Amino acid sequence: MLKIAIIGFGNLGQSLAKTFSHLGHIVLAHSRCEHSKMAQDLGISYFSNPQELCEQNPQVILLCTSIISTESVLKSLPLQSLTHDTLLVDMLPVKEFSKALLLKMLPSNLAVVCTNPMFGVERGKHEWNGSFLVYEKVRIGSDSVGISLCDNFLNIFEKEGCRMVEVSCSVQDKYVAGSQFITHTVGRVLEKLTLEWTPINTKGYETLLDLVDNTAGDSFDLYCELFMYNKNAFEMFDRLDLAFGTLKKQLFGHLHDIVRKQLFDSAEKVHAEYMVCNPSHNGAALRSHSQVLNQKAHISEHYDDKSMLKIAIVGFGNFGQFLAKTIIRQGHKVLAYSRSDYYDVAQEMGVIYLSDVEALCEEHPEVMLFCTSILSTEKVLRSFPVQRLMRNTLFVDVLSVKEFPRNLFLQKLPLDFDILCTHPMFGPESGKNGWNALPFVYDKSMIGMQQGHNSLRTP
Repeated sequence: MLKIAIIGFGNLGQSLAKTFSHLGHIVLAHSRCEHSKMAQDLGISYFSNPQELCEQNPQVILLCTSIISTESVLKSLPLQSLTHDTLLVDMLPVKEFSKALLLKMLPSNLAVVCTNPMFGVERGKHEWNGSFLVYEKVRIGSDSVGISLCDNFLNIFEKEGCRMVEVSCSVQDKYVAGSQFITHTVGRVLEKLTLEWTPINTKGYETLLDLVDNTAGDSFDLYCELFMYNKNAFEMFDRLDLAFGTLKKQLFGHLHDIVRKQLFDSAEKVHAEYMVCNPSHNGAALRSHSQVLNQKAHISEHYDDKSMLKIAIVGFGNFGQFLAKTIIRQGHKVLAYSRSDYYDVAQEMGVIYLSDVEALCEEHPEVMLFCTSILSTEKVLRSFPVQRLMRNTLFVDVLSVKEFPRNLFLQKLPLDFDILCTHPMFGPESGKNGWNALPFVYDKSMIGMQQGHNSLRTP
């Protein structure tokens, strides 16, 4: 068992002390702030005077101070009174700065290890298993006592299931800037947006909300220190700013204001005129009973089970294939068309793949399910000979934006087609184990005989 003195008995120091004490190590503590009551509750010896703590001859001194206070704390310690085989370990989140400071201020007889536990107080108070402990043996003596002491200390973390990674302090700082700092930055940016929970949260959005909660739990001083004392953080911040600017230019480069205005204005006009001419059902024309019977008769020529739908998936990439698997499993007949060749994939799934849009339309699908990209949707829609489709074909989109496809369909499609705009709030990853209880948002933009498409409402 080791005698470990923790300097800086804040959240991190207390979290580490609980585990060390639980494992049977002797734990001492000192802090500039008063934490004697907390130490007493944990069964830990607390020293308000650093001189008295050092007189206890701890084998390991663990620095859990803030970055900005480390130098003044080191100056307050009677370092010369420590035995020559004492191991000094820092837990600061920036490493090159702490390494240089320790080598400058510590007597040459003291061993030095720079560590970075890659788990926060919240996760660390439950378990360390699977978390990274990154370290560099900065200065370890050649004698067996010093080497053994260092190994025994690191073994505490390894036995608790930490994934031990030995790399230099400079490499640690580079990794931290690309992971920990960027995570904190994104979390704090999102915090400024005051994101709110919605009833249709995606798994990804909930991950972002969790990120905000996690980063908000750490002090701004810690975040500021990550930026100030890690030279790689400056570069990462510049790269983030540049990436945001580049993305903004890319988005606005595709946003042609005049075309966009014409598209939305003309579509709204079409929809308004449609509602005036057809007030009987929310703007949708009611079709005659004979038309519905004719459609059913035509479909029965292709397959017998009239309770099943014939669905054409337009855009057979990852998302189209993802939807097709479940649709097929439910017994529906699936056709597919895509600009890229997915014939082999479709054949393996039991999907009829058609490389020609005219051939697809001649199959008279009941449902045209658009899984295209947002940018290509209009071009793909224009390529379809819609006059070859049955008059009450249902057009459905699953695009991640809704006003655009709705207005596009209203503008480009004849009035005797139905339009359903949907947004499944899940994808191939979040929906790989089924769609049960996952949000599915939809708008019956222009529907005539609703009962003919009820089976599409619930995935």
